[in-house]
Amino acid sequence: MVKVRIETLPGKRIRAFVVSGHAGRAPYGQDIVCAGVSALTQAAVLGLEEYLGLTPEVAVREGYLACSLSQNEYWQEEAQAILATMVLGLKAMARMYPDSIRIEEVLG
Repeated sequence: MVKVRIETLPGKRIRAFVVSGHAGRAPYGQDIVCAGVSALTQAAVLGLEEYLGLTPEVAVREGYLACSLSQNEYWQEEAQAILATMVLGLKAMARMYPDSIRIEEVLG
């Protein structure tokens, strides 16, 4: 199962996210759920870095991606738009594949 943890602050501002695990719906490299989650989360990181020029703290390894913004960065409306769009996509996937994706939103 893919586990997504979204860390928010008061006002629903997203400060960080962590994605871990594998959906296990198909062999490695052929899993559409893993591919979709990877595309959404990696596109969000690219948007923050390349489009907005931010420097989030990012950690990547097999089956794991973590991204967190500094206090100055998460207050930017553009950063929130990118992250909120990522969450919308992930929630849509979780509705389609409830046995493969679990999303947890926590105050951090």
